[in-house]
Amino acid sequence: MCELKDFSHLTREERLECLSSYWTIFVNSDDGDKEAFACIYKLSIDDLYSYGLSLGADEDTCEDIIHEMFCTLYSKHEQLGHINNAMGYMIKSVRNKLMNIRKHYARITDDDPAMIPFAADVTVTDHLINEEEREKVKHTVEQLLRELTPRQREAIYLRYMQNLEYDEIAKMMDMNVDSVRKLVYRAFTTMRRHDLHNIPFILILLTLSQHISI
Repeated sequence: MCELKDFSHLTREERLECLSSYWTIFVNSDDGDKEAFACIYKLSIDDLYSYGLSLGADEDTCEDIIHEMFCTLYSKHEQLGHINNAMGYMIKSVRNKLMNIRKHYARITDDDPAMIPFAADVTVTDHLINEEEREKVKHTVEQLLRELTPRQREAIYLRYMQNLEYDEIAKMMDMNVDSVRKLVYRAFTTMRRHDLHNIPFILILLTLSQHISI
């Protein structure tokens, strides 16, 4: 049973590979393989929840969006055989559902529903670094967050933490591919202006992506 499986020891790459395997089983089953579906949920729920929060959804809204997304996923599993990137598909579904909510509220406000903010709380939980290094990383990331635009943070997150291709990010963010590339390039240009104190780049990314991370 999937609830007995422990995925916590897996690296991000291993989790995505595992997710892909269960996704293949699920979408190709006649009645929606329940164990595979449960494993998909377990492997993706934290990332989806964090992503929803980072786009400005409160906890209740985020839970409702994800619950609705998984219900739709199960009922339409036979139509999803062409999806090659399971996590990318689910992230896009969460984003689209939140966009629909924002469009609804935009009817009575002056907000632009397309301009979804992408926020991040800075917390450093990597147990492999000491407290002094932890504070150094936190300070550096706080500086970066002040300088990167919300869309730059989201593009970096989707590209390097969720391993999405530029064309997938472009469709998700309603932009063309060249614009996404420029977003990422400008984000890196901004990051290079900082003294990263020999902090490994992956640690910077993990910190940006922690929680609701980017």
